[in-house]
Amino acid sequence: MINCQSYPFFDQKLTKSQHDYLIVDGPARMSKGSLEIARVANLIIQPVRPSLDDLNPAIREFNGLFKAGIPKNKLAFLINAVSSEAEEKATRNYLQKAGYFVFSISLPEKVSYREAQNQGLSISEVKYLRLSKQARELVKSIVKKIGTT
Repeated sequence: MINCQSYPFFDQKLTKSQHDYLIVDGPARMSKGSLEIARVANLIIQPVRPSLDDLNPAIREFNGLFKAGIPKNKLAFLINAVSSEAEEKATRNYLQKAGYFVFSISLPEKVSYREAQNQGLSISEVKYLRLSKQARELVKSIVKKIGTT
C-alpha cells in the first residue's frame, strides 16, 4: 500500500514521520528548496533522457549539489526513454564520465508507460509483463542503492 499526498512545498516535518520510504518529486534545478531536500535525502535520483539537452543540465545540477556539500554517493542517474541499446550505452558512458552512479537498469521509451500513468497506475502496472518486470527490477535496485548510502 502506498500513500501519496501532494504538498505545495517541502516541509522537513515530513522526514520525521513514520515511513519506510519518502519519495519527493522535486524540481530538476538547483534551488534553496532542492538543496534542503538533498541535505536530508538518503538518495537523489535524476531521471535523464538520452539527449545532450537533458544530460548536460542534469550533470550541472549534480555538480552544483556536490559543490554544496552533497556526497556523490547520494546522487544517481536513471536513464529514461531510451530507444535502442546503442543509445543507452552511449548515454551510460557519457554519465559515468561525470563521476556519478548510473543505475544499470534503464527504461525504454514506451507508450504503455504513459498509458499506465494516465490511468493513475505506476509503470510497474503496465499490461506487458516484460515492461512490468523491468520496472519492478528497477525499484529493487533503487532500494538496494538506498541501503548502501
